[in-house]
Amino acid sequence: MKHTSRMATVAALGAVSAFASVQAAAAAAVETRHSAVALLAEHASLPGDGGAVTVGLHLEPDPGWHAYWINPGDAGLPVTLRWTLPDGFAAAEPRYPTPHVIPFGDLVTYGFDEPILLLTELTVPAGLSEGDVDLAVKARWVVCDDELCVPEQANLALNLPVGDGAPDAGKAERFASARSKLPRPVDWPARFEHDGDEARVAVQTPAAFGGMSDPYLFVARKHAVRYERQAASFAPRGVVFSMAAGIRADKADAFGAVLAFTDDTGAGQAVWLDVAAGEGLSALVAGDGAAAGAGAIAAGDGSGATASAATPAGSLSLGLALLFAFLGGVILNLMPCVFPILSMKALSLANTGGDRRTAREGGLLYTAGILVAFAAVGALLLGLRAAGSQVGWGFQLQSPTVNLVLALLLLAIALNLAGVFEIGARLAGVGGGLASGSERRAAFFTGLLAVVVATPCTAPFMAGALGYALTQPPAVALAVFLLLGLGLAFPYLVLSWVPAVARALPRPGPWMATFRSILAFPMFATAVWLFWVIGNQLGVDAMAVGLLAALAFGFALWAFGRVFGNARPWVWRGAAAAGLVLAVATGWKMHDFQPSAAGDHAGRLGQLELEPFTPARVTGYLAEGQPLFLYFTADWCVSCKVNERVALASDAVGQAFRQRGVKVVEGDWTNEDAVITEWLHRYGRVGVPLYLYFPRGSSLDTATVLPQILVPDVVIDAVDAADANAGSTA
Repeated sequence: MKHTSRMATVAALGAVSAFASVQAAAAAAVETRHSAVALLAEHASLPGDGGAVTVGLHLEPDPGWHAYWINPGDAGLPVTLRWTLPDGFAAAEPRYPTPHVIPFGDLVTYGFDEPILLLTELTVPAGLSEGDVDLAVKARWVVCDDELCVPEQANLALNLPVGDGAPDAGKAERFASARSKLPRPVDWPARFEHDGDEARVAVQTPAAFGGMSDPYLFVARKHAVRYERQAASFAPRGVVFSMAAGIRADKADAFGAVLAFTDDTGAGQAVWLDVAAGEGLSALVAGDGAAAGAGAIAAGDGSGATASAATPAGSLSLGLALLFAFLGGVILNLMPCVFPILSMKALSLANTGGDRRTAREGGLLYTAGILVAFAAVGALLLGLRAAGSQVGWGFQLQSPTVNLVLALLLLAIALNLAGVFEIGARLAGVGGGLASGSERRAAFFTGLLAVVVATPCTAPFMAGALGYALTQPPAVALAVFLLLGLGLAFPYLVLSWVPAVARALPRPGPWMATFRSILAFPMFATAVWLFWVIGNQLGVDAMAVGLLAALAFGFALWAFGRVFGNARPWVWRGAAAAGLVLAVATGWKMHDFQPSAAGDHAGRLGQLELEPFTPARVTGYLAEGQPLFLYFTADWCVSCKVNERVALASDAVGQAFRQRGVKVVEGDWTNEDAVITEWLHRYGRVGVPLYLYFPRGSSLDTATVLPQILVPDVVIDAVDAADANAGSTA
């Protein structure tokens, strides 16, 4: 393994990502943790009168590791290139060689375990001045071995002179070899059809085509089809591939695909097809003749089809999903992240002194803030997923920078509640102002704040609703998010609009100042927890940097609190500004730290011995007939941590698991992990927690999915019922 000194200083247990960002000299190879990369130019110079040149990203994974194709399949991420080019230059999308199937546990992935050269055509403008031109690219990719997936990145640069654009003779052979591995573009008609859970791609071959054997279709559009089963039916006029439809089959109107096969001479071939959506080609391909033969391909090795995993969200109707979203939002108020916010709003309602109009306006504005925030979160989530990012509920908390900003925001609210400073009417937008004069304006922003602090928590009913939402058209998905927001706002709406309920609140009095100060401590505790999350993500050094930023920020707020009513306000304004600048400068140092790879052991939880998640470990235990408890968690997920301490760490659960010989595997989603995201999606979830129990002799598609809120009896009863249904013995 190759390690940089910086990574060694910030190594942290529980993370799964390792980034190595370095600047390469012209065409120099760069070694990351598990790869070697270089940027090469096919031409010795750039054409001064304009035209095009080809550059190539050489990527060589370490032995035993592999990188991914443009559609990685069930796991992984493709190579992405972000170019920095002079004005007038433009870069086309990289062209990949033909991939091969790489089984990853029970998953099917597409990629390369050999060195590859990704070719990119650069458009060069006319009229370049003499001299050298700098071309730079930031490359990101994921490499995996049989147990671990690691995101990597590198900054690469080329410096080329302006000249006649002649090829570089020394690199001609390498680029020719790379082109020979590209799939050959053809104009064979190809159509994509899907009906319910089944999908077909029909390909019509030319009349003079010599035939093929062992065909396999690599679909470039992610989620158009599922990858675990593929059957090829030959016919006189072509071939029809049958697969399970993916969750985005209804949006796959056109996409590319690579058809790999062996021709009648025994040579391997690959062609690039442009596939359009439409019906009728299957019958045209078959003509009047029956299929000449069919080959079932599973996991790329002819082993047969495997059943797809159960997706509970897929069985929901729209009405049930909306109901679940509303109920989940209501229950979310009881979660530890949100309850202090509801208490603040109840305090502000008690402070209205019976002014029903103000109370009702505040309730509506609080609801509006929540709905706007949920609409924004939902739109961002849908946009990122449509762009190919595998993100889920709470995804923003996988960013240490976001966690630092949230920690500082919560620190500000806590200090305000504790009376260190008063934000007044002008700054009531952060949600902490409780004076009646600022309540109407504060209510909207308190709603926004409620959504921000709610994302680390999940509640019953939420998982199914969100899983359903992200498989539906955007309008339906946003409706689910808005119902979730309406549920979150509902308790305060009732308090503000129903006088009988509001009268149950205590009357205003001196107790309010004390209660307001008490509410500061849950906010302090939440900020401390976020700094702990940062420490788990980036290491103790990064956590120390975050705490120093918090210290400077706290000083700035304290100084701001002394501005009003002071004989020399300008002194304290300057001190507050200096503290704020110091906080920003210190917090910016967070970018110097990078996540480290996960350790070899997940540790203990009560009496449970935890093993870190890998697909190979899970499928290996299932193949052995071993009962298995698999759960996915994150340090920033409050619900996850509560469940772990209340249920999984209990003696009752520990003894029950030991008696049954249950293995426990923990998947840590604290940092971004494409493999875990795919597994969450496999079981109809878009976020953590997810708890799965596999009885003895079961498979991936027969998992028992436990509730998102656990107590010991719930876990034990679920295991007992699953064992009984599977005919297992305790």
